[in-house]
Amino acid sequence: MIRTGRRVRHNDPVTQDTRPVRARAALLDAALQLWSDAGWAAVTPAAVCAATGLGEAVFRAEFASAEDLLVEIFDEGTEERAAMVLVAMDAAGPGRGEQIHACLDAFASCLERDPRQCVVLVEAIGCPPLRARRRRANVGFSALIAGETSKIANPPSAEKVQVAAQFCLGGLAELTLAWLDETSPVTREQLVEHGTRLFESALMTR
Repeated sequence: MIRTGRRVRHNDPVTQDTRPVRARAALLDAALQLWSDAGWAAVTPAAVCAATGLGEAVFRAEFASAEDLLVEIFDEGTEERAAMVLVAMDAAGPGRGEQIHACLDAFASCLERDPRQCVVLVEAIGCPPLRARRRRANVGFSALIAGETSKIANPPSAEKVQVAAQFCLGGLAELTLAWLDETSPVTREQLVEHGTRLFESALMTR
């Protein structure tokens, strides 16, 4: 079972006269909880409105569709993780291992803040807009890694680094699921420390 962290208080509905910004936040939070509990297909306007106590008119004022809401959740989570990772990498030492370690440590910290975001990372298959967003995010992250790796002496080609980065991202997703699984022995330290060594080895493969 995945540790999902905080939960929406379904018995504490948002009133109809709540400011739009608060209503939007409530819809996003309720949808993320539904997604975490039952999968993205469970995120429907009716289900989200039932969870928040808001009417469908409020939902429609904020989101054109359930897919629009899911994409917003994905984008918000991706932007938050990217911001935390970039800050951590800027503060880390210049070595490749130091940079990768900082990246993975920030990534883990972000998921510790809200473990529900784990489903956003891995559950996009079957929903075309989410699948497209996930591919775009992975391509961007691979390009970031390639750019950082190019700064070291005698680096592999950018093309090879991006292929390795895609490979690493798939492994990171599975390792993260194992870490957040209460029945798994994988620890946060293993995710970061061993993950750093695995990333380094893959990225330097020629």
